[in-house]
Amino acid sequence: MNQVIKAADLKAAGVPAYVIDLKCRPGGPWQRILPGVVLLSANPPTRAQRLQAALAYAGPGAVVTGVDALNAHGLAALPPPPRIHLLQPAATRRSCPDNVLLERTTRPPGVVHHSGLRLAEPTRATLDAARHEPNPLRQHHLLATAVRSGLCTVTALTKELNAGSKRGTAIPRTTLHLLSALLR
Repeated sequence: MNQVIKAADLKAAGVPAYVIDLKCRPGGPWQRILPGVVLLSANPPTRAQRLQAALAYAGPGAVVTGVDALNAHGLAALPPPPRIHLLQPAATRRSCPDNVLLERTTRPPGVVHHSGLRLAEPTRATLDAARHEPNPLRQHHLLATAVRSGLCTVTALTKELNAGSKRGTAIPRTTLHLLSALLR
């Protein structure tokens, strides 16, 4: 059990709001890990619990993307970033807590369900991670690792890059061009 639940679901199950507030006080058995999301444990949340909480907070149309999605797809060589990266439909307007990056999109990715998580398909997750990586060397490493692992192809990454937003794509474009030349 991941022990992550929305406060609204607790109330719908008959738990009064004052009980939730009481149990979420400092030193209590529960904690609020995002607005409206409760962890039914006093222990620090695991990364998996943080991912579940971020999805619960963002709503039903949200999907995990970036490095966390790549890790779930089996690319464990990449360390998780400080913020969980989610894509949400463009019509959704949620505020963004400090430890979650909510990015609105008019091009929802293909969704893969894994361990109770809604994940962006690997090609989209790779490019989302690369676009938000400020270090060009780490961007190159991320793209090369995804291609070497067989999770993505240069052709699929280039096609996705051309179809999506142009923001933050200069270095990934250059890297993909270089990888394409190296693989010929």
